[in-house]
Amino acid sequence: MISIQTDALDTAGGVFMAVAGLGCACFGGLAVLRPGSPPKPFEGPAWVVRAWGFGYVLLGLGTAARMGLMLVGKEPARLTAVTHSVATPLLICSVTAAYVVRRRRRRPAGTAAVGRHK
Repeated sequence: MISIQTDALDTAGGVFMAVAGLGCACFGGLAVLRPGSPPKPFEGPAWVVRAWGFGYVLLGLGTAARMGLMLVGKEPARLTAVTHSVATPLLICSVTAAYVVRRRRRRPAGTAAVGRHK
C-alpha cells in the first residue's frame, strides 16, 4: 500500500506544487488548443503561442509527476528530468520570441531610434 513518506509541512508543500503543476499544464493546454485566442500572457504568432503552451504543459506535468513521486517516497523518475530538460529551453526560446515580436509591434516601421541629436 502506498503511503505518504513526509512530514505535514513537506506534504502540504508537495500537494500545493502538484496542484500548481496541473494548473500550469491546463493553462498551457488552452494555448496549445486555441492559439488564436490564448490566455492573456501568451501573445504572438500562433507558433510562438503553441510552443509556449506546450512548454507549460510539459513543465506542469513534469512537476506534478515529480511531486507525486516524492510524496510517496520514491526518487523522481528519469522521465521527469527529461521533461524538465526539454520544457525549460522550449519556454526560454518561446518567451524570447514573444518578446521580440512585441518589440517589433510597438515600434512602427521606418522610425529612427530615440536618442540625443546635435
